[in-house]
Amino acid sequence: PAGAALYTGDRTRFGIRDLAGALDRALAGARVDNVILYVHGRGCGGEPEKSLSEAMPALTRDYTSAPILLYWPGSDEACPLGFPEARAREAGPALAVALGELHRYKIEHAARVAGVQFTLLTHSMGSLVLEAATAVSGVSRLPPDLLATTVVNAGASASPDHAPWLARVTFSRAVFTTVNGGDRVLLAAGLGRATRLGRSITGARLAAGVHYVDFTANDVNHAYYVVSGQSGAAMTAFYQRVMNGLPFDFAASAGVTANDLRDGATVHRFNGR
Repeated sequence: PAGAALYTGDRTRFGIRDLAGALDRALAGARVDNVILYVHGRGCGGEPEKSLSEAMPALTRDYTSAPILLYWPGSDEACPLGFPEARAREAGPALAVALGELHRYKIEHAARVAGVQFTLLTHSMGSLVLEAATAVSGVSRLPPDLLATTVVNAGASASPDHAPWLARVTFSRAVFTTVNGGDRVLLAAGLGRATRLGRSITGARLAAGVHYVDFTANDVNHAYYVVSGQSGAAMTAFYQRVMNGLPFDFAASAGVTANDLRDGATVHRFNGR
């Protein structure tokens, strides 16, 4: 959509098709081994300023990453009670373009990105942007190792029918989506609507191959993709790995109570420790 843009951590703005420029800036200076492409959620505090002043510094600090924000307009419409789903979906093509430009950059600058891990993080209504992006022509042809990890954090997409679109995230080596029955923000977002994906997957068909990570026992609320919103050493250890594009050994973690198979997916239940 008009107005969608990319921002690096130093607040430099780039057009959606200039991911190369954003990456050149993000990768400049000190050695960077992790880039997080961050798609924000509801912006009642005013985006992109809210993310530039809060989320981006935290992502840089907590994960020693070079984050790049994908800003989508309209996230502040009808605050505080509105749910601008249509505006989030309108940004799907912008994310699809950015992913395509990442593919091009990795080919053209292979030596520069050798050893650099790329993570896609969507927060809350950012999952609707990703959902719409998966329906864009050409996204299905992106290579399966374009991203090291994709983290759908506190997803605001509808839970009952999420499996088809989440299964189309085939351009990431690992896909994680979080579940938290104690998420009060998503409880409110589900009033008058279907249950939100980040709130509950009870009764929903799951997307094969995806890791569903249940943090209900950790007693956290909504913005737990950064350390300040987390609780328990195991939860923090999980994010330290996957946000840096690295695998996490659920079976070896003392903080994971169960790893249940369902619909070809795995549900990992954390115990709060």
